[in-house]
Amino acid sequence: MVTGLDTGARSESKPSAVRFLAPLDRWLALIAAAILVLLILTASRANIAADSVDYYAILQQLASPTDKPIVRNLHFVEQRSPGYPLAALIPYAVLSLVVDPFVSTEKVAGTATSRAPTAPLTLPPPSSGERPAPPKRTGELGSEFMLIPPSPMVLREVPLKDIYVPAEGSLYRWKLVLALALTSYLFLFGGMAANARALRLAHPDLPLYCLVPAAILASPIFIHNIIAIPLYATLTAYGASSLFVLAFINGYSSRRTRELLVAGLLLGLAFLTRLEVGVLAAALTVLLLVRKEWRVVAPIVGGFIAALVVWALYNLAQFGTPFHVGILRGDINRLALNAGFVFENLAHPPSGVLFWSPLFALGLAGLVVSRSRPLRLLGISSLALLAVYLVRVPIMYQHVGGGVIDIGGIPITAPSSPTAMRELVRSDINRYVTVMMPAAVLGLRDSIAAVRGWWMSRQCKKMAST
Repeated sequence: MVTGLDTGARSESKPSAVRFLAPLDRWLALIAAAILVLLILTASRANIAADSVDYYAILQQLASPTDKPIVRNLHFVEQRSPGYPLAALIPYAVLSLVVDPFVSTEKVAGTATSRAPTAPLTLPPPSSGERPAPPKRTGELGSEFMLIPPSPMVLREVPLKDIYVPAEGSLYRWKLVLALALTSYLFLFGGMAANARALRLAHPDLPLYCLVPAAILASPIFIHNIIAIPLYATLTAYGASSLFVLAFINGYSSRRTRELLVAGLLLGLAFLTRLEVGVLAAALTVLLLVRKEWRVVAPIVGGFIAALVVWALYNLAQFGTPFHVGILRGDINRLALNAGFVFENLAHPPSGVLFWSPLFALGLAGLVVSRSRPLRLLGISSLALLAVYLVRVPIMYQHVGGGVIDIGGIPITAPSSPTAMRELVRSDINRYVTVMMPAAVLGLRDSIAAVRGWWMSRQCKKMAST
């Protein structure tokens, strides 16, 4: 099968070393995947915190709109990507139809939410039409530190328990939590399998499957998302991106309309899961148009439009208009070119991707210089998306040491020091780049093949000269 990824794979013959390394590669990948499964089964958490409050609320509104929300102020819901909770509707339906009728749900009494403000933030009525400055809260943490349930809860304890949340008089529903978790993990392992398949297409003799879990394990923030905060959209975005990358390189080489249409649909799914992926989609479309690759770009755009239709229908149902673009609101992030922020995202040791997602950084560099056209297109498009992350500066960056600040009526804790700010930067950028990780793994393997080919060529020249 011709894959279009002529990256030196065919120059790799099958010496005894390859015959030995190929099964070792498979075993290393399987062992690493088994370790991830074991960690998930024994240590993964189910507490709703920060971003996951909004994803839980979206799924609750879609699946059970009459339920009372577990958090009163859901200002950031309109800025969240709907793809993750929309995908979670499928496991939620399965749980409702296959499991729920045959089991009994236990109602568990909750306790006061820990580490959260003791009362909602109330502001005096504005005068002269301006928002008043929020009151200072000495020694108090913002609502992003709230945990529901308040005690750390492992995921395996969730099934068949609805926990009462006294602060809101509502219930933390096990089906909603489990549906979100199942969606995250299905996309995680489905994405890993798709990434491995893409490696196999490019390098059939020695795919180096082990690079897939290695890229994940080398990123502590990725592992943190897998174990501590699986109810974020991160894992679903990774899986959707992996599936898109596989479909794109397959469709690009075959030029089959059906495969390219699937690639567009999967790119749309990645977009719905993390709306910033629209930048990558736009960059890829422009590159294909510049190259006049009409047979490639038309089906991809057609598939992507389907995602835009889903987004418009979601907006219409949630906000009453199909053209709602809450992500463009500037009350949590601002577009600004700040050299210090760029440096802290890329190269500062406590926060930069060069230190905390090193295989991603190497792989992205490999994509950009790859001899494979589809990989190079993915690399350049990924750089465009990375550039957006580098200029999207969180409001908290301008309020270091400011205590609790008000954002949209929600108390948010500003970092207490530059060191604490870098912890926030580290968490954000290394979580965001996971959507580009699948393509970066292909770029990393491509670079290994290129370096190996260069070394063998050099050795042959030396032998010929002697």
